[in-house]
Amino acid sequence: MGVTEVRFLEPRRLNPGETLEGFSCGVELIDNWANRHAPYAAKRGTAVPYVCFTTSGEVAGFYAISAYSIDRDAVRGGWLKRNAPAKIPVILLGMLGVDSRFQHQGLGWMLLQDAIKRALAVGRQIGSRALVVDPYDDVSRGFYQHFGFRDVPGSNSMFVRLV
Repeated sequence: MGVTEVRFLEPRRLNPGETLEGFSCGVELIDNWANRHAPYAAKRGTAVPYVCFTTSGEVAGFYAISAYSIDRDAVRGGWLKRNAPAKIPVILLGMLGVDSRFQHQGLGWMLLQDAIKRALAVGRQIGSRALVVDPYDDVSRGFYQHFGFRDVPGSNSMFVRLV
């Protein structure tokens, strides 16, 4: 019996009426947000969830982005603070998760690339210095470090430059 190859569709915005019900990545914080809050965040305009489905229609992973700012005084030096306004405009990658059935297949990187691509496009239109994330543990911190994110001096946050 051969292994069936899973194919992932391009991430797309969560449509009105859709949910991420049943999503489970094994991290309670992310699972709860996906299952309980994603549709409401989209409806209320507090975050935009993007979802990746398999070709058979299963939710494989998602991320959510929103406008955000960091207080310049909360950042201890570095590029992010240099010549920045009092509120540094950034885009927040508030959530990113891969369903446990599809982990270790490169989907996390695919979702992160898509989030960066969208953040770059938005940043060119409205102005944004960085994509910021608040890792929930050392494993997620390592994931983001591996893909070029650096620590925001003086906080738990990490960022990758957009300009």
